[in-house]
Amino acid sequence: MDFTLKYKNIIKIIEIELKEFECRFSERFNSHKSRINPVLFEYFSAKGKLLRPVLIFLLSRAMNIAVEESQFRLAFADEMIHNATLIHDDIIDSSKTRRGKETLSYKYDSRLAVLAGDYLLSMALGALSSFNNEHIIQIHSGAIEKLINGEIEQYFNRKELISIDSYIEKSKNKTAELFKAGLCSACVLGKRDDAIADTEQFALNFGIAFQIHNDLADIFSSSLKFEEDINNGIYTAPWIFYMEERGLTAIDNIEEALNDLKKTCSVSRTKELIGVYIKKAIENLEYLEDNQYKRALIEICRLYIEG
Repeated sequence: MDFTLKYKNIIKIIEIELKEFECRFSERFNSHKSRINPVLFEYFSAKGKLLRPVLIFLLSRAMNIAVEESQFRLAFADEMIHNATLIHDDIIDSSKTRRGKETLSYKYDSRLAVLAGDYLLSMALGALSSFNNEHIIQIHSGAIEKLINGEIEQYFNRKELISIDSYIEKSKNKTAELFKAGLCSACVLGKRDDAIADTEQFALNFGIAFQIHNDLADIFSSSLKFEEDINNGIYTAPWIFYMEERGLTAIDNIEEALNDLKKTCSVSRTKELIGVYIKKAIENLEYLEDNQYKRALIEICRLYIEG
């Protein structure tokens, strides 16, 4: 059974919540409130894993918190922030495809894509402000600041072989901080401030492992995303390990480098690094009582070791 099928089996226990979320999600864009909505409706037809909503719903249920209006709004806000950053990333990286479809910046132009990303951020802001909760606003504003600074650092570090520690820090800022914002806010909504510290560590460790896993998977996918990264001077974990092992400071021939990479320990070292952070993430969940939702969270973590 492949990664996607295993993932779908795990999240069946929140099938009702996810169907409700997807229905609400579609309603937001299947309207003519804004001329950008038809463009975004088509963009969202290539659905991702909805991992951020999934984790928010599973964690809430694991803490015996019902998934209601507030949790749906939180999940929507984080999904909007996530997709806004993807759209903006595609502009920066001159990416042609995303999730098997043309990116907005390639299909239309960068001007419309910028507006689309900004529009999603405005929707996220509206959803977050509706809570009238300063703590949730602070959590998210801090995460977005770190996310943007992660992008800024990546821009200025282009063509440089950064250390694996710098790569981990970048992954934490660009990816893990948004996981942290959503899950810690779920604790706030559920009045479980006692769980925030452990939840924060889980989100950061899982988010780092998630990013490393994605970067490794890019090498073996048909998307050629890793070629875009290398052409843009962005080196991910497997390439950092490879270049260190071979004593390189740059990659001239991507095809030759890819074939050579597979002969080195770069892939196994990257998988070991994923395992380190997944193990920490699972340990961070010890505070939760044993139930099917906690077990589902652990199973999702393990997918990123197996997959």
